[in-house]
Amino acid sequence: MSVTITVSRHHTFPTRIVFLTKEEAANIRDFSGETNEISLGYEDDSTLITVGLGEQKSCTPDTVRAGAANAIRRVHDLKRTDVSVVLPEGSPAGVGTFAAVIEGTLLGNYRFLKYKSEPPVMLEKIEFVGEKSALEELRRLETVCAATDYARDLVNENASTMTPARLAQEATALAKGGKLKVTVLDEKEIAEKGLHLLKAVGQGSETPPRLIVIEYAGDRASPEKTGIVGKGITFDSGGQNLKPTGHIETMRCDMAGAAAVLGTMRTLAAIKAKVNVVGVIAAAQNAIGEHAYFPGDIYSSYEGKTVEILSTDAEGRLVLADAVSWCRKHYAPGRIIDLATLTGGILSALGDTVAGLFSNDDALAGELFAAGEKTGERLWRFPLYREYRESLKSDIADLRNLSKLKKGYASSITGAAFIQEFTGDLPWAHLDIAGTAWNDGSARGEVPAFATGYGVRLLVDFLTRE
Repeated sequence: MSVTITVSRHHTFPTRIVFLTKEEAANIRDFSGETNEISLGYEDDSTLITVGLGEQKSCTPDTVRAGAANAIRRVHDLKRTDVSVVLPEGSPAGVGTFAAVIEGTLLGNYRFLKYKSEPPVMLEKIEFVGEKSALEELRRLETVCAATDYARDLVNENASTMTPARLAQEATALAKGGKLKVTVLDEKEIAEKGLHLLKAVGQGSETPPRLIVIEYAGDRASPEKTGIVGKGITFDSGGQNLKPTGHIETMRCDMAGAAAVLGTMRTLAAIKAKVNVVGVIAAAQNAIGEHAYFPGDIYSSYEGKTVEILSTDAEGRLVLADAVSWCRKHYAPGRIIDLATLTGGILSALGDTVAGLFSNDDALAGELFAAGEKTGERLWRFPLYREYRESLKSDIADLRNLSKLKKGYASSITGAAFIQEFTGDLPWAHLDIAGTAWNDGSARGEVPAFATGYGVRLLVDFLTRE
């Protein structure tokens, strides 16, 4: 059920959310204004939810965003159907305060309830209260947040439903508005055109692979074009290198990079962004079956380089290699960014709050890092030294899909280095979102439990930045 969003100069609903810094809360009884503090009070027939923002000097958009999300979940607990969200007076977090309130409110309102036989009371109306000049970006933010929720829905869906063919259907549906052009290669075309790595990964499943291309031309006067490539492994069993219990249960999230690409393309078309972008999704189900590929086998990539398979559970880099090569050859972008739930190693390095950034271009890496800091979808850059690429050389093929380093050593870096072998001379960045795409714990701030939709807001900010 969608929520109706309105703007008002004065609150009209009996439940409202307000924000106060410690300084503003100095004379309020039983409320200190500490960061993440939420107080519930009643005035006549009204319910007042007060959100603490901490000291004004240390308040950031991240603080405000998280506070708004936590407050809207309190509204859920109260079973309210409507709420007024009062924008803070002034800008306690500086530039971006109002946007952070809106984002936190809308992103925090997300719940995946499709399979609940008795769904809870739903929030039907959200009213933002403040000067209309402060809300000029509301519709744009609403569009981006809705696309983030769309990406969350795709990842949260059953793997038996969200197949490679279903991802292709989702892309085709996005194109019905006429602003996107979608091309889909089925399993026969994938084989005929030589995308042998993508074919190998998907050939063990009864749901065959797809290569999905989505084109958006928002600035026909410009020759510049960005390629965004998403890993779309709709379920990753590990193949013959089967994943154990404790790791396999959440593997429907292995297409979170593809979901981020779909959400980003949807947003660009909706806001009529003045950019040119081609989104490429390598979609496959990595399953065990009579036709599954084997460890030790050698396959040729679309680019022509041969790859020795040391693990069928290192499949993401294989499908991305073909997708990146296809994007380069057929669409000639000026730069490529890929997103993938690629390695468990990135969780060991960064946990589940920051994604790994790998790039051959300092300027591109810097712009992506800045976008992450602004949106709260943070990144941290890792090195790509020659030694890591050398470790991927095979004795019987051109490359191996696992490095020669000791097991587990630099796994995230060598995974990125493998993809780099297929990027040519293009400026390129790889975002390892294995930690940030899924939240095994309870909701925290604007990040819900389960699928997070990570990457949509980051990419939209990066691509549309002036």
